[in-house]
Amino acid sequence: MISSSLSNRLIFVLSLFGLFVSSFLFYEYNLQGSVICPIGTGCDAVRISSYSGFLGISIPFLGILFYFAMAILSVIHVQKTFSNLLLQLKLVISLCGVGFGVYLTFLEIFVIKAICFWCVLSFILSCIILLLVILDRRNLY
Repeated sequence: MISSSLSNRLIFVLSLFGLFVSSFLFYEYNLQGSVICPIGTGCDAVRISSYSGFLGISIPFLGILFYFAMAILSVIHVQKTFSNLLLQLKLVISLCGVGFGVYLTFLEIFVIKAICFWCVLSFILSCIILLLVILDRRNLY
């Protein structure tokens, strides 16, 4: 079993990595040229699609908010103050992140018919973060 301290640290590190990925994508989305995509050309197809934003907000910016919130919650959680409340909040936010990632991945595969490497990487990170949050909650009970 993974300790609560280790899972919290891993959540923090993965959140920083996700913050980097989302920030990179946000930067790339605001450039005129093609998105740097290590595998294929799906990143550009996803960026120019009508699904590259949600309620007028850029998807990478939503990723920045998600990963920033998870990193901040992990830092606060180290203090052990409101530990149960913080775990509940981390669970809700990570469930929303993964749920939104499922929706976006569905759109990539079945609607846009293109896969963005960076989007998939972000989705994988959010899934691992959710798994770590669940494991951390199990340590409470």
